[in-house]
Order: sequence, then C-alpha cells, then structure tokens
Amino acid sequence: MVSAESGSKLQLFEQTSQFRHWRFTPETLETLRAANNKQGADRVLHALREEAHMDQSSARISEATTNLLTPHEELQLINHYLQMIIRTLNGLSRKYRETNMLKPEAINNIKATAINYMKRFYLHNVVFDYPPKNIMLTCLYLATKAENSFMKIEDFIRPLQDAEGRKGGKVQTQSSSILDLEFVVIQSLQFELAVHHPYRPAYGFFLDMQPYYDVAVLKTAYDRTVHFNDISLFTDLVFLYQPSQIALGAFKLAAKEVNIDIDVYLAQRFDARALEVLYPILDDIQDIISGFKNTTTNEARAIDRKLILCRNPEKNPASMLYQKKAAEQADSPYVSDSD
Repeated sequence: MVSAESGSKLQLFEQTSQFRHWRFTPETLETLRAANNKQGADRVLHALREEAHMDQSSARISEATTNLLTPHEELQLINHYLQMIIRTLNGLSRKYRETNMLKPEAINNIKATAINYMKRFYLHNVVFDYPPKNIMLTCLYLATKAENSFMKIEDFIRPLQDAEGRKGGKVQTQSSSILDLEFVVIQSLQFELAVHHPYRPAYGFFLDMQPYYDVAVLKTAYDRTVHFNDISLFTDLVFLYQPSQIALGAFKLAAKEVNIDIDVYLAQRFDARALEVLYPILDDIQDIISGFKNTTTNEARAIDRKLILCRNPEKNPASMLYQKKAAEQADSPYVSDSD
C-alpha cells in the first residue's frame, strides 16, 4: 500500500520551493490579501495628497477614495487577466504554429507557469501599483523562458501589436513595458521560477488506473481531468494542496461524469489510514473546482474603470508625481557604494 503522507514522490515535492514558500491556508491568504489591499490604498491616498500639492487640486483624492478597490475586486480583475494569458498564448501558438517556436507539448506548462507567476506576484503586490495587463504579459514572457520555449521579445509582442493595429487604435504594447517589469516580477517571485503543475500527475494516474477500468472510458475521464486541471489554475488550489492531490481530485470529479468509481482504485492504492486523510482533501478540491466562476468582461471593465481613478500616481509614468520624481532622480549625482 502507498500512504498518502509518505513515498519518494511526496518527499521530493516537500523539498521544492513551491512546498516550502508558496503554501498557505485559506485564512492566511485572506488576511494577506486584505493587508496588502489596505497598505496599497494608503499608498495611493498618500501619493495623491503629495500630487495635490503640485497642482493645487484635491479632486482626485475624493475620486480615488470613493473608487478604491476591495480585495475581492482586485481578485476579480486579476482573474480576468489570468484568463487573458490563455487567449494570448493561443494567439502566439497560432502565429508560430509552423515555426515550432512554441511546441504543442509545452503549451500547458507555459500556461500554468504564467498563471502561477501572476498569482504569486499579487500575493506581494496590488493592482493599485501594478495594473494587471503588463504584469500578465511579463509573467507569460517569463514562463516561455522557464519552460524552455524562449522567444525573442520582438516575436513575442508582434502578434499583440498586429491585433492592436487591426482594431484601428494606437499600438500600446511595447517591449519596454514588459522588459522593464521583468526584474520586479522575478523579485516578487523570490527568484523561485520552478513551478509544479497537476498535469503530469494526472497523466500518471491515467496510466496507473488502466488495469482497473475500460481504457476508452478512462481516456474520456482523463480528458475531462485535464479540463478540470485547467480550471484549478484560476483558483487558490495551487496554494493549498499538492499537484498530485489536485490531479486526483480533478480525476475524481471527471470520473463521476462517466460513471467510473475511482474509490475502487483508491482502495487498492492507499491504506485505510491514508484514505481517511485523503478523502476530505479530494472533496475540498472538487468543491473548489466545481464552484469556480469566471469574472465576466463587463465586471472586469467596471473594475478597470475604477482602477483608473485610484491608481497610485507614484507608479504611473503618465502622472505628474512620477515624472517629477523621475526628473529628480535623473538630476541626482550618482554615489558609488565604495565612495
């Protein structure tokens, strides 16, 4: 029998930075996000008061105060841009299908890594300081490197610029808007770029289950498991459970759709004590995946409009405060650490 709390695979995962530094309880995540949101809102109001002294107008302070995003609204907006990772990656894949620049077998890992990077980033940052669009693109670009699918930045942004041009508007996506954020993102990731996903464990379970079930039916369940693994990326499951547990919970959910009793397999592969620990975990994973809801485009637009009014001017290159501080910094003489 294989215990749910032992075995070389589990011990190996426990040695990863993902296990050691990126695991939380739901309560810890809620507290962390609320604290970040409060600190971010305070920074916005402080910076706006500083900017008000420059233009002798306090109108923006009252606008920002009434439009400050809540932690839930931040999550909704981030979730919308997490979905945009998939659309952007699909566009890149279509653009370079013939060049083998993005190998089909790497797409799932690039997608999952980029989403994970963005979710980790916003555990330490807020959208007031870093609006999600460019962070999303930076995380996706970093993920192509981390998953051995490196692209030149010119190749990465070309399809995005082409799409913007077809809409008749100004081309907004520039290489500098991504490259300038690379270090900011990597620093927020604590320089830990390795990410473990549920896709490989799911395929391992698919192979291991074949002696117990009709393979054709099991393949249908496996395909649905991949779909549920995709959904899991947008939830907090990656912060709560191990990839193998997420994969097994997704498989259990998929098995119900094709009338496969996964408990038969589990009873053969895990002892009673391990199952007592495992079943509540699998139930929670299934509930979270089943209960996930996307942010609608209309919801995201409404939140985006509020964000325009409460963005931190100190981090906004278009603001008077940012330009003033950038000019002051440029005028300041460089002092070497060795001086």
